[in-house]
Amino acid sequence: MKKLSDIIVGLTRIRNFYTKADSTDPTSIKNVLEYKRDTNGKFTYKWPELLFLRMDLNEVRDFLLHIKFVSARRVVIMRVEILGFNKYELNTRFRINNDLMTNFTNIDNLQAQELRASIPFQQSLEERQIVADINYPIEFLAFISLLSRLPLQWLLVPEPDLTWNTEHFVYLDDVSLYYNKQEFSAFLNGLDHNSHDVRAVILTDLVTKTKLYLRVEHLYGTLSIELCNTCTSSQEYEMFIGLFQGERYCYGLMPTVIPNQINHTVVMSHVLSKRPLCYPIEFILK
Repeated sequence: MKKLSDIIVGLTRIRNFYTKADSTDPTSIKNVLEYKRDTNGKFTYKWPELLFLRMDLNEVRDFLLHIKFVSARRVVIMRVEILGFNKYELNTRFRINNDLMTNFTNIDNLQAQELRASIPFQQSLEERQIVADINYPIEFLAFISLLSRLPLQWLLVPEPDLTWNTEHFVYLDDVSLYYNKQEFSAFLNGLDHNSHDVRAVILTDLVTKTKLYLRVEHLYGTLSIELCNTCTSSQEYEMFIGLFQGERYCYGLMPTVIPNQINHTVVMSHVLSKRPLCYPIEFILK
């Protein structure tokens, strides 16, 4: 267990980095990461200060954007304190290849890596240009985007746009349902209340063709359902709240790293759970 004083020192180190350090200097970036390496050169030390940082998404945004070298930014994003899952769990539960994750966070020779990454591969999705990376499966990138609550670009380019999107839902092709309260409730009730998982759910209204993009996290009996639509309309909000009519739930908001994107969120107990609710760190109860 880390002492509070150690956590404060760690937070100060992070804040000094994104307020004072040269973001284009590989040495300054490595310095803020190196103290988390063990004697074998692996990032095995815990980073609890990231949990405290997540209480203010503005700080998370400033910290990540100040890391201009993408592979170094990925080192932070891939931490259990950000994703909610450690490397072992990603490998054993989700079958993500260990070598893939190691390469994804390789910070050796940062300048050479960024030279290669500066010419991104692009592909079209619904008439929009989506940045991709031919070195990693798009499903892997989309899953990390879902877990971290970060737009895909933040995993791929040095200076991502400050815009929100839901492209990773399309790439994941996880759960697609027609908009129907009973069907959605059946999906929630069918989740394993004794496990931890995050699902990307797309609900489509048969009549209006309106889509709801839902990040559904179930954490040992607590269900957190986050509406991830970009700039949610009143119609989308009403559809979202309608899914929980007659249910016992807590309503609130989940800020994101995008200043103008705050997501409507419902937190509730799984129908079979006897455990108390465990609210997400970012959740603001209304």
